[in-house]
Amino acid sequence: MDLILYNSQIYTMRVEGDIYSAIAIKDDKIIQIGNDDDILALKTDDTQIIDLNQKIVLPGFNDSHMHLLGLGASLSQVDLSSARSKNDMVEMTKAYIKENNIPHDEWVVGRGWNQDLFEIKDIPSAKDLDEISTSHLIFLRRACGHVATCNSHLLNTYGFSLEKTAIDGGTYENGIFKENALELITEKMPAPTTEDLKKWIQTGATYLNRLGITSVQSDDLCVFSEALNPMVFNSFIELDLKKSLHVRVYEQSLFRTKSGLIKELKMGYQQNKGSDYFKCGPLKILGDGSLGGRTAWLNKPYDDAKDEIGIHMYSQEELNDYVYEAHKHGLASAIHCIGDKMLDSAIEAIGRAQTLTPKPELRHGIVHCQITSKEQLERLKALNIMAYVQPIFLDYDAHIVRQRVGELADTSYNWKTMMDLDLRMSFGSDAPVDSADPIKGIHCAVSRKGINNKPIDGYLPEQAITVYEAIYNYTVESAYASHEEHIKGRLLPGYFADMVILEGNIFNNILDTSIHTTILAGKIVYQK
Repeated sequence: MDLILYNSQIYTMRVEGDIYSAIAIKDDKIIQIGNDDDILALKTDDTQIIDLNQKIVLPGFNDSHMHLLGLGASLSQVDLSSARSKNDMVEMTKAYIKENNIPHDEWVVGRGWNQDLFEIKDIPSAKDLDEISTSHLIFLRRACGHVATCNSHLLNTYGFSLEKTAIDGGTYENGIFKENALELITEKMPAPTTEDLKKWIQTGATYLNRLGITSVQSDDLCVFSEALNPMVFNSFIELDLKKSLHVRVYEQSLFRTKSGLIKELKMGYQQNKGSDYFKCGPLKILGDGSLGGRTAWLNKPYDDAKDEIGIHMYSQEELNDYVYEAHKHGLASAIHCIGDKMLDSAIEAIGRAQTLTPKPELRHGIVHCQITSKEQLERLKALNIMAYVQPIFLDYDAHIVRQRVGELADTSYNWKTMMDLDLRMSFGSDAPVDSADPIKGIHCAVSRKGINNKPIDGYLPEQAITVYEAIYNYTVESAYASHEEHIKGRLLPGYFADMVILEGNIFNNILDTSIHTTILAGKIVYQK
């Protein structure tokens, strides 16, 4: 036996209340669970034995939708998440340029600003960013990643107008780029090397280990440009072969177009193909935008912007065709839907595919599934479509959802209703869009409040779920989302020895809980 943990509270997640005091691990698997005496009897001279002093042990958290490569890259960019005004953005970016001694005409990239947190809630324009520098190429993304602002020097360098310009699935005006228009900028950025990509992946994985995360389902393609997709795949594969991936990755592959999908299918792309550390997952489809940026696609205009209904990336015919092309080749679709109109569109596309060629084994899903009606949730259940939910979004959205969508807020973020309908629902974070910390996500799901415990009464408190249910959705349900429910998500014999040891009692006080140790494949990858 390689490792024995004892004198602990091991939650198997098989059923609520199924708790043991000890666990035995050999190689990368759990061999046995039981009481201290039975498990300690399995020790050999080479066994590492750890007394946990009654600490809680859970399966490693599995973030069912995030952006690992983007997270790693963002950790080396300007962090604007604490900005509370345009002036904060200016001063933070100036400080970053000075600290990093960035020469003139070089790129300065940042992320995390959110105009809804400013006293004056205007989206910053090129003129605002010119206060930072008129000699650097400045590109600062909103927290959601669906909107970004450039300074005038960048616009002039590449010939972009300040006038409103619409492209297919996006717009730009006054240096503010939305949705598909962002690619007009990102394709101009210096291309990263394979070493850059691998460094960012490893940086992100190390960061996640500190949060108790051992598995992710990650959207990493087209972060820079579609042309770099082979490099991204190869970077993951090289790290995997060298045993340098410290988090298990199930790739939610964003190919952008049907032609891009067909190309990958011809090259052998197949869902669930890969190793224990890097596997090909479903087709990720970016359907609409974000609620905060008012680019989520709604059936009715925004309550606080009567001339806007959001942006969608595909016509219904295009989406139907795209989803069906993947479906008939045995590839599920995970469709980004935040607005209720986009959800209608996605349900139609998936329902059509299942009608034309029934494949009940495919686990189609809706990424985010935020602005919904009860009838839409019932249709998801009827079609066996799962939801990839980010409870941390309540930290911000609880304060804006009603002003954005009015009475539709009453049937949105309805996670208790989803569970009552027996809708499959996994939890994640969408990091770096929001915090990757599962403890914070669990708090939002249970309290229906943000990290600052507001709103005081909670947003739709009747939609609260229990701590156990939230953990279940971060472990068992996330494993189901990646077709790995028989080897991940529970602490049982034969399952991967992926687990997290907590400091504090998460069932009594969520936000006072922290990560003591993270174990991946039986090896400690983080310890406090």
